[in-house]
Amino acid sequence: MYLKYLVVSLFIIMIAFTYCGSDRVDLAQFQDWTIVVDDEAIPSERYAAEEFKSIFFEVTGIRLPIAQEPPKAEHNIFIGTGDAMQVSNVNFSMEDLGEEDLYIRIARDNIAIAGGRSRGTLYGVYEFAERYLGVRFLTYNHTHIPEVNGKLSIPCEDYVYRPVFSFRWSHFGENRIHPEFAARLRVNTVTHYEHLGGITSQQLISHSLNKQIPVSQYGKEHPEYFALVNGERSLDMWGGGPEPCVTNPEVIDIVTEAVFKAIERNPQFTNVSVSQNDNDAYCHCDNCEAINQLEESPMGAHLAFVNTIADRVAERYPHIKVGTLAYWYTRKAPKTIKPRDNVQIQLANIECCTLHPIDDPDCPKNVSFYKDFIEWSKISDQIYIWTYLTNFRYYDLPFPNLRAIGPNLKFYAEHNVKGMFMQSNGGGTSGEMSDLRNYVISRCLWNPELDSWEQAEEFCKLHYGKAAPIIMEYLTILHDYMDEHGYHPDCFAKPSDLGLNREISLKIFDYFNKALSLADDEVIRGRVEKISITAYRTMLEAGRKIEVEDGMIKRKFPAGYEDIVDRYIELCRKHQMTMPNESTRFDDFVPVLREEYAKGIPGAVVENDTWRLTVDHRNNGKVVEMLHKPSAHNFLGAFENNFMYGTMEEWGAQGYDHEAKPNDFEAKVIDNTVILTRTLPDGSIYERKLSLTENQPHKVSCETRLVHRAKDPKTYQLIVHPEINVGTTTTDHEILSGYVNYNNEWVVFNKGLVSAQGPDAHLLIEAKDSGRYAFFNHESNFGLLETYDPSKIERLRTWWNPGFSLMNLELLTNAAELKQNESFTFTYAFEYLEAPPK
Repeated sequence: MYLKYLVVSLFIIMIAFTYCGSDRVDLAQFQDWTIVVDDEAIPSERYAAEEFKSIFFEVTGIRLPIAQEPPKAEHNIFIGTGDAMQVSNVNFSMEDLGEEDLYIRIARDNIAIAGGRSRGTLYGVYEFAERYLGVRFLTYNHTHIPEVNGKLSIPCEDYVYRPVFSFRWSHFGENRIHPEFAARLRVNTVTHYEHLGGITSQQLISHSLNKQIPVSQYGKEHPEYFALVNGERSLDMWGGGPEPCVTNPEVIDIVTEAVFKAIERNPQFTNVSVSQNDNDAYCHCDNCEAINQLEESPMGAHLAFVNTIADRVAERYPHIKVGTLAYWYTRKAPKTIKPRDNVQIQLANIECCTLHPIDDPDCPKNVSFYKDFIEWSKISDQIYIWTYLTNFRYYDLPFPNLRAIGPNLKFYAEHNVKGMFMQSNGGGTSGEMSDLRNYVISRCLWNPELDSWEQAEEFCKLHYGKAAPIIMEYLTILHDYMDEHGYHPDCFAKPSDLGLNREISLKIFDYFNKALSLADDEVIRGRVEKISITAYRTMLEAGRKIEVEDGMIKRKFPAGYEDIVDRYIELCRKHQMTMPNESTRFDDFVPVLREEYAKGIPGAVVENDTWRLTVDHRNNGKVVEMLHKPSAHNFLGAFENNFMYGTMEEWGAQGYDHEAKPNDFEAKVIDNTVILTRTLPDGSIYERKLSLTENQPHKVSCETRLVHRAKDPKTYQLIVHPEINVGTTTTDHEILSGYVNYNNEWVVFNKGLVSAQGPDAHLLIEAKDSGRYAFFNHESNFGLLETYDPSKIERLRTWWNPGFSLMNLELLTNAAELKQNESFTFTYAFEYLEAPPK
């Protein structure tokens, strides 16, 4: 289909040259021309006429009048179709033009720009401005107008364009806040305004089942409606709530009815979502599991469920499509079940590398997605893509993916993908080079034949003036550096995943200082300042060293950068940074910057010749460093992750709310033991000891004791939650092996594991009585052994996901009902492994 559109356009252009010869129209001769818009034009066509008038004046200095009827037969610019256009010498048929298709006919004495309704004519005006006038819509407040000096002519020709992607969403806050600008970029998903042509009738296919069968409504009386996971119908689930049991007939009926109601409420849309929630806890009941085993994918039962609902929709609403995500555990296509003709597949590539193209055979993170995509394309011609073009953890860190954007969009276009959701920092503004990114992405979405790197060069040249060469040099060095050093960052990249360190941070800062010194004027200096925010954030996260000094965990910045926190805050506020990551408002981040980054974090440290432990005792007693000195490996990555990830702490499953504020512990260091104590709201005492003992210096020993003080009995159950740094983001269980001791043999449990689900995940329950649990990195030859008292543990838990250099070796304790003054104690310990466990 993509090639068909391209061939048609080229064919029409060849006809045009035959029709018009080699004549050109000199814009200096347009003094007596008239813009004609029909009296029955729709709002977007009338607005298109006004846009043409405004843009044409900026380019030529000629202010053309707008009329509903042409004053004479020649020297008219027809915007949109109408009787006058159709009887002119530039008439053409509108019959085969879709709602965004556009047709431009340029003759010596008349011009017609028209397209399908409701956006084709408006988009035709913008296409004309770019293609023939050299205009570029760079940002909401910067439109590049070329200096023509009265010397611009345009060819007599026909030009037809049919957008390859019918759904185009460059997901930036700038588009949401400035819908007129989004329309100029031909982003068709953000505004309902009639004068801008409204939005496409295709809705984003997204998580929906939590709304269609809400656990708050059905969970108490019908737990069987929800997923059976690890033998339980758990109703308390993150990511929107528990997944439903998709083979339960009553669930199918309830969701179908919700879908019917959604269609009736929103008749303007041509599709409806029936999609999983945002977690991987899908149902393992006998019926669901039987289908999934046969289909060799958890998408088996889910797609059968969607197909059943789609059949019912087809009977009542034959024009409506049913969309579902192929995401996370449903990404792999079923072996035999195919989507119905009215089912759309929104394929998400959240696990993929963002630096390299999707079809790069040498990129280990992209190979499996490419394979899944090809399999889906064999069984569905209704594929949409949800792709990720930002770093959700750090919106303003460098994120080198500009070279891959164009090749990916061209690949999807060539494989008949219908639409693209390019998820970026849509909730915020002033993210890392967000203006440049929005331009590049939007341009390539509209025309996937464009080269994304060339579009970046064009933007820099037009937007940053004399500073452009140094900015492009920075971008080139950044992309080359990551490629040459074998990095494969995903959309949750840590600074270390991006190769950022103190040396690189200083180099980045140097580039932006040079760019600022080259700025032409204050306007361009402000633009360069805005993108230099990324240099400041890089220094904050990767340019510092972590040291413990006078009971404080402090960030030590290079000489000359002592005011980095204040300067970063100043720049972010000046340029209206709204969110530094996916879930934090900038105003909420400022106190963290002033306290934690500038002053430090209260900490406690114990160490011996083998280990060093550092504890952030304010925040639920998180262990933020577990450094094995002989190997120099830190088994916790908190220092690289803003102390938010890569920690070890204990969570409450029952009886203890680890998130309730304040959740500080008091800390004492006695005889190489950190003693953490917290008094709970009811007076109960929660105590944890982290020890490096003289008689077992090779071990990190942990003991937890909870004493219940309230009058009424209470049940407590805790989760030991270590986010262990395993030193690799591989998904190959032969490179990174998770081990349990089962029947006195060490066996691997993470083959095919995604998060906590996999064919051998049952071993985490069955092997808990061994009291031993481990991982080993076979490439780097190190690992960690965790031991525990099995009489105190209900089961083992884990979390291992592509793209994260983590494997959680979690312990779920037994549930203990305690009466007043009764206590519950359990122990666990860690040892370094130089070889796989035997």
